[in-house]
Amino acid sequence: MPVLIIVVWSASYLALGLLWAFGGPGYPFDASRAGAGNTLLDPLPAAAGGGVLAMSALVAGVVAVLAARGPLNRAPAVVAVVAGVGLAVLLPDVRIMMTAGYLPVMLAAALVGQAEFSMIATMLTWPSVNLLILMAAGVSLMLLGTRALIGGPGRPGSAAGALRIGRYATAVAVAVPVVYAVTRFGWLLGVPVGISDQFLAYISEITSIGAGLSTLGLVGAVLTVGLVRPWGEIWPRWVPFLRGRPIPARLPAYSALAVSLPITSAGLMYVRKKLTGEQVGPAGAADELGAWLPEMLWPLWGVALAVAALAYLSRRRHLAHARRP
Repeated sequence: MPVLIIVVWSASYLALGLLWAFGGPGYPFDASRAGAGNTLLDPLPAAAGGGVLAMSALVAGVVAVLAARGPLNRAPAVVAVVAGVGLAVLLPDVRIMMTAGYLPVMLAAALVGQAEFSMIATMLTWPSVNLLILMAAGVSLMLLGTRALIGGPGRPGSAAGALRIGRYATAVAVAVPVVYAVTRFGWLLGVPVGISDQFLAYISEITSIGAGLSTLGLVGAVLTVGLVRPWGEIWPRWVPFLRGRPIPARLPAYSALAVSLPITSAGLMYVRKKLTGEQVGPAGAADELGAWLPEMLWPLWGVALAVAALAYLSRRRHLAHARRP
């Protein structure tokens, strides 16, 4: 499946990249456009950005052809991982996380009259959909390259070692969303955690949205703990039909990896903006520590979540391999 996704994406974006490089319509990265994003390609002119996309698609296509002919050697596998990280993690901005996280929160807020439905439509634009497509292609490249580099379950290491690494990573992956939630729930309750009273009054109408996103983060934190606990391996008794059965190792691992990518991308965007002196958060948030500092920790959250997921997958594979006769 990853090879097929890469082939389709490569052919499509090679053509689109060349079209955009020569001034064709529909270019999704444009810093001068209203509502533009904050990706690495937005500051570039369409000619340069289109060329970058076309070259990325060409490289991905070559990797896919090599993978279709047989197992990848180390060099093309490394290229696949690097290209995948670029497309899925480094290039995107916060819009993927906004679409995945804010969309259900905004929908619920709109249903109870706390937000306008028109705000939801702003998340489902071609530039946002384009980022989702790029992330899907990047993830496929990462999977293709990682499989070739890591190999099978009998590689060096141990279940105990993977559990130890997983515990450290899980601790970080739980702590960061908890810190974020403390600030946002504090604001919702009228407590100016990390901000001034004046700024809290200024953002009072949108504190429920931040609290809603924090709720999703806390739910994710609880599920993350399952990566190092027995209930993350066996379906609990309260789950109908599945109780007592082993949880497929790929289900929690791949779910955590899928979540880690937009978290890391969003966090890197915030860090990039802060380092370049751009505004992070609502107007006037520059002097409000609680309004921007938690977001600076998101790359750490995303990386820790990915490490915890990989450690979980490695541990489950080691245990399964050890049980074989």
